[in-house]
Amino acid sequence: MDTLMHADSQIAFAIWVGLGVTVTSVLLLLAVLVIRQLAQRRERNHLRAATLWRGVLVDAMQEPPTRVPALPARDMTGFVEAWNELHDAPGGAEDRGMLAVAGQVDLASKLERMVEHGRFHDRVMAIIAIGYLRSASSFDRLAALIDDASPIVSISAARALMRIDPQRAVQQVVPQIVSRHDWVDGGIAQMLNEAGPEAVKNELGAAALRANDEVAPRLVRFLAGVSPEAAAPVIARILAEPHDEHLVSTCLQVLADAGDLDKARPLLVHERWHVRMHAAAAIGRLGSAADAQALVPLLSDPQWWVRYRTAQALQHLLAGEGRLAQVRDAQEDRYARDILTQVMAERALGETQ
Repeated sequence: MDTLMHADSQIAFAIWVGLGVTVTSVLLLLAVLVIRQLAQRRERNHLRAATLWRGVLVDAMQEPPTRVPALPARDMTGFVEAWNELHDAPGGAEDRGMLAVAGQVDLASKLERMVEHGRFHDRVMAIIAIGYLRSASSFDRLAALIDDASPIVSISAARALMRIDPQRAVQQVVPQIVSRHDWVDGGIAQMLNEAGPEAVKNELGAAALRANDEVAPRLVRFLAGVSPEAAAPVIARILAEPHDEHLVSTCLQVLADAGDLDKARPLLVHERWHVRMHAAAAIGRLGSAADAQALVPLLSDPQWWVRYRTAQALQHLLAGEGRLAQVRDAQEDRYARDILTQVMAERALGETQ
Protein backbone atom coordinates (compact mmCIF):
# COMPACT_ATOMS: atom_id res chain seq x y z
CA MET A 1 0.00 0.00 0.00
CA ASP A 2 2.80 2.38 0.93
CA THR A 3 4.51 1.52 -2.33
CA LEU A 4 1.39 2.44 -4.32
CA MET A 5 1.00 5.76 -2.48
CA HIS A 6 4.65 6.57 -3.09
CA ALA A 7 4.27 5.80 -6.80
CA ASP A 8 1.12 7.96 -6.99
CA SER A 9 2.95 10.89 -5.41
CA GLN A 10 5.80 10.56 -7.91
CA ILE A 11 3.35 10.54 -10.80
CA ALA A 12 1.56 13.59 -9.41
CA PHE A 13 4.86 15.38 -8.97
CA ALA A 14 5.84 14.57 -12.55
CA ILE A 15 2.51 15.86 -13.83
CA TRP A 16 2.85 19.14 -11.95
CA VAL A 17 6.43 19.55 -13.17
CA GLY A 18 5.26 18.95 -16.72
CA LEU A 19 2.47 21.47 -16.34
CA GLY A 20 4.90 24.00 -14.88
CA VAL A 21 7.33 23.54 -17.76
CA THR A 22 4.50 23.86 -20.29
CA VAL A 23 3.14 27.04 -18.70
CA THR A 24 6.64 28.52 -18.48
CA SER A 25 7.30 27.70 -22.14
CA VAL A 26 4.04 29.33 -23.19
CA LEU A 27 4.79 32.43 -21.13
CA LEU A 28 8.30 32.67 -22.62
CA LEU A 29 6.87 32.30 -26.11
CA LEU A 30 4.33 35.05 -25.43
CA ALA A 31 7.08 37.27 -24.02
CA VAL A 32 9.22 36.73 -27.13
CA LEU A 33 6.28 37.56 -29.38
CA VAL A 34 5.48 40.71 -27.41
CA ILE A 35 9.11 41.84 -27.47
CA ARG A 36 9.27 41.16 -31.20
CA GLN A 37 6.10 43.15 -31.82
CA LEU A 38 7.42 46.06 -29.76
CA ALA A 39 10.74 45.99 -31.62
CA GLN A 40 8.96 45.95 -34.99
CA ARG A 41 6.71 48.81 -33.93
CA ARG A 42 9.72 50.78 -32.73
CA GLU A 43 11.53 50.15 -36.01
CA ARG A 44 8.49 51.19 -38.07
CA ASN A 45 8.18 54.36 -36.03
CA HIS A 46 11.91 55.04 -36.42
CA LEU A 47 11.72 54.68 -40.20
CA ARG A 48 8.60 56.86 -40.37
CA ALA A 49 10.25 59.59 -38.29
CA ALA A 50 13.49 59.42 -40.25
CA THR A 51 11.60 59.80 -43.53
CA LEU A 52 9.46 62.65 -42.20
CA TRP A 53 12.33 64.67 -40.74
CA ARG A 54 14.67 63.99 -43.63
CA GLY A 55 12.08 65.65 -45.83
CA VAL A 56 11.71 68.58 -43.42
CA LEU A 57 15.46 69.10 -43.23
CA VAL A 58 16.00 68.79 -46.98
CA ASP A 59 13.27 71.38 -47.56
CA ALA A 60 14.89 73.61 -44.96
CA MET A 61 18.20 73.41 -46.83
CA GLN A 62 16.44 74.89 -49.86
CA GLU A 63 14.66 77.61 -47.90
CA PRO A 64 14.84 78.28 -44.13
CA PRO A 65 11.41 77.38 -42.66
CA THR A 66 9.11 79.73 -40.82
CA ARG A 67 7.51 76.89 -38.90
CA VAL A 68 8.27 73.19 -38.43
CA PRO A 69 6.34 70.33 -36.78
CA ALA A 70 6.84 69.57 -33.10
CA LEU A 71 9.55 67.02 -32.36
CA PRO A 72 8.12 64.43 -29.92
CA ALA A 73 10.38 62.09 -27.98
CA ARG A 74 9.27 59.11 -30.06
CA ASP A 75 10.68 60.80 -33.19
CA MET A 76 14.11 61.58 -31.77
CA THR A 77 16.00 58.56 -33.09
CA GLY A 78 14.60 59.10 -36.58
CA PHE A 79 15.38 62.82 -36.47
CA VAL A 80 18.94 62.18 -35.30
CA GLU A 81 19.51 59.64 -38.06
CA ALA A 82 18.35 62.12 -40.70
CA TRP A 83 20.30 64.97 -39.08
CA ASN A 84 23.59 63.06 -38.98
CA GLU A 85 23.12 61.59 -42.43
CA LEU A 86 22.57 64.98 -44.04
CA HIS A 87 25.51 66.52 -42.21
CA ASP A 88 27.74 63.69 -43.41
CA ALA A 89 26.73 64.50 -46.98
CA PRO A 90 28.60 67.23 -48.94
CA GLY A 91 27.24 70.69 -48.19
CA GLY A 92 25.42 69.70 -45.03
CA ALA A 93 27.74 71.32 -42.50
CA GLU A 94 26.39 74.45 -40.82
CA ASP A 95 23.44 74.83 -43.20
CA ARG A 96 21.33 77.81 -42.14
CA GLY A 97 18.06 76.05 -42.82
CA MET A 98 18.96 73.01 -40.75
CA LEU A 99 20.10 75.23 -37.92
CA ALA A 100 16.77 77.04 -38.09
CA VAL A 101 14.93 73.72 -37.70
CA ALA A 102 17.18 72.82 -34.76
CA GLY A 103 16.38 76.10 -33.05
CA GLN A 104 12.63 75.73 -33.47
CA VAL A 105 12.50 72.19 -32.06
CA ASP A 106 14.91 73.00 -29.18
CA LEU A 107 17.24 70.30 -30.44
CA ALA A 108 20.19 70.93 -28.10
CA SER A 109 18.26 70.17 -24.89
CA LYS A 110 16.58 67.13 -26.46
CA LEU A 111 19.94 65.72 -27.56
CA GLU A 112 21.39 66.27 -24.09
CA ARG A 113 18.52 64.26 -22.57
CA MET A 114 19.13 61.55 -25.12
CA VAL A 115 22.80 61.44 -24.17
CA GLU A 116 21.87 61.14 -20.49
CA HIS A 117 19.07 58.57 -20.72
CA GLY A 118 19.21 56.87 -24.13
CA ARG A 119 20.40 53.42 -25.05
CA PHE A 120 24.04 53.01 -26.03
CA HIS A 121 23.58 53.41 -29.80
CA ASP A 122 21.19 56.33 -29.35
CA ARG A 123 23.62 58.05 -26.96
CA VAL A 124 26.45 57.82 -29.49
CA MET A 125 24.25 59.15 -32.30
CA ALA A 126 23.12 62.03 -30.06
CA ILE A 127 26.73 62.92 -29.21
CA ILE A 128 27.58 63.04 -32.92
CA ALA A 129 24.49 65.18 -33.57
CA ILE A 130 25.52 67.68 -30.87
CA GLY A 131 28.86 68.00 -32.61
CA TYR A 132 27.17 68.79 -35.90
CA LEU A 133 24.90 71.26 -34.10
CA ARG A 134 27.99 72.95 -32.63
CA SER A 135 26.04 73.62 -29.46
CA ALA A 136 28.34 75.63 -27.19
CA SER A 137 25.94 75.14 -24.29
CA SER A 138 26.58 71.38 -24.49
CA PHE A 139 30.39 71.66 -24.35
CA ASP A 140 30.80 70.94 -20.63
CA ARG A 141 28.40 67.98 -20.73
CA LEU A 142 30.36 66.38 -23.54
CA ALA A 143 33.72 67.18 -21.93
CA ALA A 144 32.77 64.87 -19.06
CA LEU A 145 32.34 62.00 -21.55
CA ILE A 146 35.86 61.94 -22.97
CA ASP A 147 36.86 59.93 -19.89
CA ASP A 148 34.09 57.39 -20.51
CA ALA A 149 35.16 53.75 -20.32
CA SER A 150 33.70 53.10 -23.77
CA PRO A 151 36.17 54.09 -26.52
CA ILE A 152 33.24 54.71 -28.88
CA VAL A 153 31.51 57.13 -26.50
CA SER A 154 34.74 58.89 -25.52
CA ILE A 155 36.12 59.44 -29.02
CA SER A 156 32.67 60.48 -30.28
CA ALA A 157 32.54 63.07 -27.50
CA ALA A 158 36.07 64.25 -28.33
CA ARG A 159 35.18 64.64 -31.99
CA ALA A 160 32.02 66.57 -31.10
CA LEU A 161 34.00 68.88 -28.82
CA MET A 162 36.48 69.58 -31.59
CA ARG A 163 33.61 70.53 -33.87
CA ILE A 164 32.06 72.84 -31.28
CA ASP A 165 35.21 74.73 -30.22
CA PRO A 166 38.51 73.26 -31.47
CA GLN A 167 40.70 75.87 -29.79
CA ARG A 168 39.22 75.06 -26.39
CA ALA A 169 38.74 71.34 -26.95
CA VAL A 170 42.26 70.56 -28.13
CA GLN A 171 43.65 71.19 -24.64
CA GLN A 172 41.45 68.38 -23.31
CA VAL A 173 41.53 66.06 -26.31
CA VAL A 174 45.29 65.84 -26.91
CA PRO A 175 46.03 64.48 -23.40
CA GLN A 176 43.40 61.82 -24.09
CA ILE A 177 45.12 60.92 -27.36
CA VAL A 178 48.32 60.46 -25.36
CA SER A 179 46.78 58.32 -22.63
CA ARG A 180 44.06 56.35 -24.42
CA HIS A 181 45.34 53.47 -26.49
CA ASP A 182 41.82 52.20 -27.22
CA TRP A 183 41.04 55.05 -29.61
CA VAL A 184 41.34 53.98 -33.24
CA ASP A 185 44.15 55.82 -35.02
CA GLY A 186 42.01 56.42 -38.10
CA GLY A 187 39.34 58.11 -36.00
CA ILE A 188 41.91 60.32 -34.29
CA ALA A 189 43.47 61.35 -37.60
CA GLN A 190 40.07 62.21 -39.05
CA MET A 191 39.16 64.27 -35.98
CA LEU A 192 42.43 66.22 -36.12
CA ASN A 193 42.12 66.88 -39.84
CA GLU A 194 38.57 68.15 -39.37
CA ALA A 195 39.78 70.58 -36.69
CA GLY A 196 42.57 71.83 -38.97
CA PRO A 197 46.28 72.46 -38.42
CA GLU A 198 45.94 75.88 -36.80
CA ALA A 199 43.80 74.46 -34.01
CA VAL A 200 45.89 71.41 -33.16
CA LYS A 201 49.51 71.86 -34.26
CA ASN A 202 50.87 73.65 -31.18
CA GLU A 203 49.28 71.38 -28.59
CA LEU A 204 50.06 68.24 -30.57
CA GLY A 205 53.65 69.27 -31.24
CA ALA A 206 54.28 70.08 -27.59
CA ALA A 207 52.73 66.75 -26.55
CA ALA A 208 54.98 64.88 -29.00
CA LEU A 209 58.09 66.46 -27.49
CA ARG A 210 56.92 65.75 -23.93
CA ALA A 211 55.86 62.16 -24.55
CA ASN A 212 58.05 59.16 -23.90
CA ASP A 213 59.54 57.24 -26.79
CA GLU A 214 56.72 54.68 -26.70
CA VAL A 215 53.92 57.21 -27.19
CA ALA A 216 55.70 59.86 -29.27
CA PRO A 217 55.65 57.94 -32.61
CA ARG A 218 51.84 58.07 -32.76
CA LEU A 219 51.82 61.77 -32.01
CA VAL A 220 54.49 62.50 -34.62
CA ARG A 221 52.46 60.64 -37.24
CA PHE A 222 49.30 62.54 -36.34
CA LEU A 223 51.14 65.87 -36.43
CA ALA A 224 52.77 65.11 -39.77
CA GLY A 225 49.39 64.08 -41.16
CA VAL A 226 47.78 67.35 -40.09
CA SER A 227 50.67 69.71 -40.90
CA PRO A 228 54.03 68.57 -42.31
CA GLU A 229 55.30 72.11 -41.80
CA ALA A 230 54.46 72.06 -38.08
CA ALA A 231 55.94 68.58 -37.76
CA ALA A 232 59.28 69.55 -39.31
CA PRO A 233 60.84 71.30 -36.25
CA VAL A 234 59.55 68.56 -33.96
CA ILE A 235 61.08 65.86 -36.17
CA ALA A 236 64.34 67.78 -36.47
CA ARG A 237 64.62 68.09 -32.70
CA ILE A 238 63.91 64.40 -32.12
CA LEU A 239 66.44 63.30 -34.75
CA ALA A 240 69.06 65.55 -33.20
CA GLU A 241 68.75 63.73 -29.87
CA PRO A 242 69.27 60.10 -28.82
CA HIS A 243 65.93 58.29 -28.92
CA ASP A 244 64.40 54.85 -29.26
CA GLU A 245 64.93 53.42 -32.74
CA HIS A 246 61.17 53.05 -33.33
CA LEU A 247 60.67 56.78 -32.76
CA VAL A 248 63.64 57.61 -34.97
CA SER A 249 62.27 55.34 -37.72
CA THR A 250 58.87 56.99 -37.49
CA CYS A 251 60.42 60.43 -37.86
CA LEU A 252 62.34 59.29 -40.91
CA GLN A 253 59.19 57.87 -42.49
CA VAL A 254 57.26 61.16 -42.19
CA LEU A 255 60.23 63.46 -42.83
CA ALA A 256 59.10 66.01 -45.42
CA ASP A 257 61.65 68.84 -45.21
CA ALA A 258 64.76 68.35 -47.36
CA GLY A 259 66.54 70.81 -45.10
CA ASP A 260 66.51 68.19 -42.35
CA LEU A 261 68.33 65.54 -44.36
CA ASP A 262 71.53 66.44 -42.50
CA LYS A 263 69.86 64.71 -39.54
CA ALA A 264 69.09 61.61 -41.66
CA ARG A 265 72.45 61.11 -43.38
CA PRO A 266 74.36 60.02 -40.23
CA LEU A 267 71.68 57.40 -39.62
CA LEU A 268 72.74 55.46 -42.72
CA VAL A 269 75.26 53.71 -40.46
CA HIS A 270 72.90 53.21 -37.51
CA GLU A 271 73.28 49.89 -35.69
CA ARG A 272 69.61 48.96 -36.23
CA TRP A 273 68.81 47.85 -39.76
CA HIS A 274 65.31 49.34 -39.93
CA VAL A 275 66.73 52.78 -39.07
CA ARG A 276 69.26 52.41 -41.92
CA MET A 277 66.42 51.36 -44.23
CA HIS A 278 64.21 54.35 -43.39
CA ALA A 279 67.16 56.74 -43.60
CA ALA A 280 67.93 55.50 -47.11
CA ALA A 281 64.27 55.81 -48.12
CA ALA A 282 64.05 59.36 -46.75
CA ILE A 283 67.16 60.44 -48.62
CA GLY A 284 65.85 58.84 -51.79
CA ARG A 285 62.56 60.69 -51.37
CA LEU A 286 63.98 64.14 -50.55
CA GLY A 287 67.63 64.13 -51.59
CA SER A 288 69.52 64.82 -54.79
CA ALA A 289 71.96 62.99 -57.03
CA ALA A 290 74.75 64.22 -54.76
CA ASP A 291 73.46 61.85 -52.07
CA ALA A 292 73.83 58.76 -54.26
CA GLN A 293 77.42 58.03 -53.30
CA ALA A 294 76.54 57.91 -49.61
CA LEU A 295 73.84 55.30 -50.31
CA VAL A 296 75.98 52.92 -52.39
CA PRO A 297 77.58 51.08 -49.40
CA LEU A 298 74.09 50.06 -48.21
CA LEU A 299 73.61 48.00 -51.37
CA SER A 300 75.77 45.39 -49.62
CA ASP A 301 73.93 45.59 -46.29
CA PRO A 302 73.27 42.21 -44.60
CA GLN A 303 69.53 42.97 -44.51
CA TRP A 304 67.59 42.48 -47.75
CA TRP A 305 65.11 45.28 -46.98
CA VAL A 306 67.94 47.76 -46.51
CA ARG A 307 69.43 46.78 -49.86
CA TYR A 308 66.00 46.97 -51.56
CA ARG A 309 65.02 50.40 -50.21
CA THR A 310 68.51 51.71 -51.00
CA ALA A 311 68.26 50.48 -54.59
CA GLN A 312 64.86 52.16 -54.92
CA ALA A 313 66.30 55.37 -53.48
CA LEU A 314 69.15 55.31 -55.97
CA GLN A 315 66.71 54.73 -58.80
CA HIS A 316 64.83 57.84 -57.74
CA LEU A 317 67.96 59.95 -57.33
CA LEU A 318 69.65 58.80 -60.53
CA ALA A 319 66.98 59.48 -63.11
CA GLY A 320 67.46 57.22 -66.12
CA GLU A 321 68.35 53.55 -66.36
CA GLY A 322 71.80 54.28 -67.79
CA ARG A 323 73.17 55.89 -64.66
CA LEU A 324 71.72 53.21 -62.39
CA ALA A 325 73.15 50.50 -64.65
CA GLN A 326 76.55 52.12 -64.32
CA VAL A 327 76.30 51.93 -60.53
CA ARG A 328 75.28 48.27 -60.76
CA ASP A 329 78.12 47.34 -63.07
CA ALA A 330 80.61 49.02 -60.76
CA GLN A 331 79.63 46.82 -57.81
CA GLU A 332 81.79 43.89 -56.85
CA ASP A 333 79.31 42.53 -54.31
CA ARG A 334 76.88 40.03 -55.87
CA TYR A 335 74.03 41.07 -53.58
CA ALA A 336 74.45 44.71 -54.58
CA ARG A 337 74.28 43.82 -58.29
CA ASP A 338 71.30 41.53 -57.78
CA ILE A 339 69.19 44.07 -55.88
CA LEU A 340 69.86 46.80 -58.46
CA THR A 341 68.95 44.39 -61.26
CA GLN A 342 65.71 43.53 -59.48
CA VAL A 343 64.70 47.17 -58.98
CA MET A 344 65.51 47.99 -62.60
CA ALA A 345 63.42 45.03 -63.76
CA GLU A 346 60.50 46.09 -61.56
CA ARG A 347 60.59 49.56 -63.06
CA ALA A 348 60.72 48.18 -66.60
CA LEU A 349 57.77 45.89 -65.86
CA GLY A 350 55.79 48.77 -64.40
CA GLU A 351 56.38 50.90 -67.46
CA THR A 352 55.07 48.18 -69.79
CA GLN A 353 51.81 47.72 -67.86
